[in-house]
Amino acid sequence: MIVPDKLSALVVDDNAYARAAATATLRKLGLTNIVEADGGAPAVGSLLASRFDIVLLDWYMPEMSGAALLQVMRDPRFGANGTVPVIMMTAYPNRETITRGRQLGCSEVLTKPFTAAQVSSVLGRLLPHGWDLPSDAASGDVAAKIFL
Repeated sequence: MIVPDKLSALVVDDNAYARAAATATLRKLGLTNIVEADGGAPAVGSLLASRFDIVLLDWYMPEMSGAALLQVMRDPRFGANGTVPVIMMTAYPNRETITRGRQLGCSEVLTKPFTAAQVSSVLGRLLPHGWDLPSDAASGDVAAKIFL
């Protein structure tokens, strides 16, 4: 069984409040090894320096967008973190953005603001063995089932 506090996550968002909210949500779910990056370029540095189990990535950022970072990450020359599951976070979900994200290798999409239950459900689908969640975990009360 995967222990959530052993997982490592990278949260990439140019907005400090949104980054803090995503980090707090992951901490609420039991993750403690969380690195924050305030943009795409610092995220590339973090991805080259450390291994991550999951990346939460804002789609709309100045200088280097989520799309640009995904293109860099999914390049076969990028290395070990090139295949890490990426959750796109966006306050402006639309069909074009979601389609483009999927084409670039985004695993899931979360609409801001999101709840801990939504994040937990997404992580359960993406991470190996789904944290060994019971089959009825899709009910949305996943966090309670994991930690109680």
